[in-house]
Amino acid sequence: MRKTYKFSAVLALFFLSVGWTFAQYTVTGTVIDSRTGEPLIGANILVKNTTTGSVADLDGKFTLNISSNNEAVLVISSLGYLSQNITVSPSYTNLQVPLKEDATNLEEVVITGLASSVKRSNLANAVSSVSSKELTGTTTNQTTDGALYGKIAGATIRSNGGAPGGGLSIQLRGISSLTGASQPLIILDGVYINNSFQRTGRAAVTGAGGANQDDGSNRLADLNPADIESIEVLKGPSAAAIYGTRANAGVIIITTKRGSEGKTKVSLSQDIGFAKPLRLLGVDDWSEEKINFFWPETNNRRAIELERFRQGDKIDYEDYFYNNTALLSNTRLTVTGGSDKTKFFVSGNITSEDGTVKNTGFDRYSIRANIDHKITNSIRLGVSSNYIKSQTDRGFTGNQNNSGASIGYSIAYVPNYFDLRPVNGIYPNNPYFAENPVALTDNAVNTSEVNRFVQAFNLDIDLLKTSKSFLKANVAGGLDFLQNSTMVYLPEFLQSQAASANPGDLLLGKQESFNTNFQAALIYNWNLGSVNMNSQGGLVRLDFNNSALFNRGRGLVPGQRNLRQANVQEINEHFVSEIQEAGVFLQQEANWDDKIIGTVGIRWDKSTLNGDANKFYAFPRASLAVNVANFDFFNSSVISQLKPRIAYGETAGPVAFGSIYTPLTGANIGGLLGSVVSTQFGNEGIFPETATELEFGVDASFFNNRLAIEATYYNKNTQNNIQNLNLSPSAGVNTTPSNEAELQNKGFELGISGTVVDNTSFRWFSRVLYWQNRVLLTRLGIPTYTAGAFGSGLGTFLYAEGYSPTTIVGTPADPSVPGGFTLWGDAQPKFNMSFYNTFSIRKNLEVSFLVDWRKGGDNINLTSFLSDGGGTTNGWFNDDNGDGIPNGRQRPPAPFNNAARWIQDASFVKVREIGVYYTLPKASVANTFGGSVENIRLGVSANNVFLFTNYEGYDPETSTFGAQSVANNVDIAPYPTPRRIFFHVTLDF
Repeated sequence: MRKTYKFSAVLALFFLSVGWTFAQYTVTGTVIDSRTGEPLIGANILVKNTTTGSVADLDGKFTLNISSNNEAVLVISSLGYLSQNITVSPSYTNLQVPLKEDATNLEEVVITGLASSVKRSNLANAVSSVSSKELTGTTTNQTTDGALYGKIAGATIRSNGGAPGGGLSIQLRGISSLTGASQPLIILDGVYINNSFQRTGRAAVTGAGGANQDDGSNRLADLNPADIESIEVLKGPSAAAIYGTRANAGVIIITTKRGSEGKTKVSLSQDIGFAKPLRLLGVDDWSEEKINFFWPETNNRRAIELERFRQGDKIDYEDYFYNNTALLSNTRLTVTGGSDKTKFFVSGNITSEDGTVKNTGFDRYSIRANIDHKITNSIRLGVSSNYIKSQTDRGFTGNQNNSGASIGYSIAYVPNYFDLRPVNGIYPNNPYFAENPVALTDNAVNTSEVNRFVQAFNLDIDLLKTSKSFLKANVAGGLDFLQNSTMVYLPEFLQSQAASANPGDLLLGKQESFNTNFQAALIYNWNLGSVNMNSQGGLVRLDFNNSALFNRGRGLVPGQRNLRQANVQEINEHFVSEIQEAGVFLQQEANWDDKIIGTVGIRWDKSTLNGDANKFYAFPRASLAVNVANFDFFNSSVISQLKPRIAYGETAGPVAFGSIYTPLTGANIGGLLGSVVSTQFGNEGIFPETATELEFGVDASFFNNRLAIEATYYNKNTQNNIQNLNLSPSAGVNTTPSNEAELQNKGFELGISGTVVDNTSFRWFSRVLYWQNRVLLTRLGIPTYTAGAFGSGLGTFLYAEGYSPTTIVGTPADPSVPGGFTLWGDAQPKFNMSFYNTFSIRKNLEVSFLVDWRKGGDNINLTSFLSDGGGTTNGWFNDDNGDGIPNGRQRPPAPFNNAARWIQDASFVKVREIGVYYTLPKASVANTFGGSVENIRLGVSANNVFLFTNYEGYDPETSTFGAQSVANNVDIAPYPTPRRIFFHVTLDF
């Protein structure tokens, strides 16, 4: 009996233990859009505080096994929707889950480190995000950076003209460097890409001067904006510190679209449009009275002009050159889909856009393939391949220092009664200037051809996975190869060339860059009680190789564009650079139940650009966010989220290549070729410019997350700014670079967004962004000086302690001001605002628009200076004060001969984008096409629609020196900004 009893007890214990081990229940459900009722494909379902989860199928359905008999909390989320927490149990296993659209982007996942991300609701920094809908959903923008206008709080964006192919400068939270370009680091799918402003050679051939006046494109113009899924902007060191040496000016992280599991989808989009100038200034008419006043009697010039006036036909040259209709075309084809193992996104794009100036235009051909493959359940590989070919004809606008090859510069001096057009194929000489701009436009060439290949890869390997933790390795990187071939050609018969010693000028350039980056990291996610910990560490290797070769030939054989057919042949530039950088990073994130979220991290970098190439520089960061509304004690029916946050970080800006060396230049010494020392002496002790930033902010949402407010204050200090230190004449050299200056940027950013109306027939989303920045030069380290633009007589910039480097000074002299000139203005705006609205009407009709407002900020308007000198400024012969002297000869303020005449308030309001789209009802499409076409979308849109400003230029946002950190507000005869109108059709198969 006793043995039987023992056996029965053991058997019962065995069955009980087996029952306990395998106790589980199954939860099934469907995830849908709360407004439309449509299934949410790919919604994520996760058991809270575990690694157990599932994904919704094509019908929004899911099945999930819960490995216990207890209650469990499911976190159900989908991109663009507010997540829900639902408690399930063995008695509650069948779910219908409606998710509301996340109008305030609280559930958006934001990249916070080199190998981690976090929900926006837990973010401790002000990181701006631009979705694909915001980027291209309203209208078709020519370039990616051009699509960012008005969509990033804290960003100042300037164009160097309206020529096709772009050419923009982006500054985040003010000036980060006095000598560098202050341009953010661009990362595309994990690849550090080249966004440099590349030389074309136009300024050298036309006499404008340095390459910063070339009116070239920066290389974000190569990317197809329609391929982009999202853009995240880390605006300051507190957010960007983990990127180390290259993050002083912020980081822009671009993520392209990926494939998704399910049926293969094909989408074909066609945009057809046209462009006209956004604004023309008009020209002043001439009369005999004006001619008598304008032209002196000496050399019989007045009589000659009167005779021309009486015989000539009136020609509006501004209208002739600029007011042309440009045809625009954009064709896109995408194929996306995949299985559980392999997902793909393939796209092709052809952009062909004429310019509003004759013989200018931009063509881009792009093909992309993004593939994600699950090698095993533990190993996942993602690759992105993108080939781009672009061709740009930018024409001849901008400065040229009286040498002739610029349309705007030339026509400023030509009265409307003189005909420059050819007669029987012969172009008349221009008696008013050094060039006939009609001949220039018809025959000169300024082209650029880019071939580019960007390859990225991302490999995730699950090394360890339990119900509460996981350890994975991430290996990522890629390459960016860019080849840019340029040609600037001025034929020998042009007026300016015929007057030179060697008529006919040709400059051929080839620039190549090959950038690679490699990153390896370990990520360990684990729980410390109720705190989720995410630990990561890794290393980074960067290699940048650049070369440029420009060959110039003058005295060309007529009709030839071959350098060997030139009388004078020269190597204009030959440049080669190799840069290696390496970094190590550590980061720890802690999240206590989405209530308190903290991050600490550090990165160490070294670079061959530094004086000591083996020295590591440390860049720490720390942040803390507290979601007050998630605590049990907080109970409000109005406030859905309340999150104060604080963040600190340090970054650096790279030293300019070659600063540690003393250059040698070629010279003829006693009839033999040799080298002489440059006037600049290298500094082997040079080190990176560094920046520290402390950021405070609060994020709040109200009324069940229908309204959101994000407010941020930052204090960014940039130390060790590199300045040229003047040396004693006895040294034999003039200057040496040194880490001297210090800058301070303080600013405030505010974003208010929300769904004003939300029902089944009408939805209205609205967003207002406001930002302002104040910059101060707190230490200069060298004597006060003025620099930039074209000197004190026309307006220049003051570099003095206690002043902003954007301060504009000029004649007359004022000894009470450092530098000795009068203070006339400041290039920095008082504030910027943007206003975005989108309306969804009965699910089929969508209307959206974006308005930009910039208050304050002065430009140096030298376009007015030129036209005043030539008597062509609109209203030149008017006499506002009635003193007998025309406006064109005396501009206020008195005494009418100082630099303030050209320093003008550049405030504006611009209707940036408008779009109206209609999606045909699915039932109608199915009945018409029998299932072969799933969706048809039609639309009309425009960008640069209206401009309201008192500024007397084509566009207050353009600048001849757009790529510079300071002096990027000088306006001199630019290519007028176009207004672009599009008609759209999209077919989904």
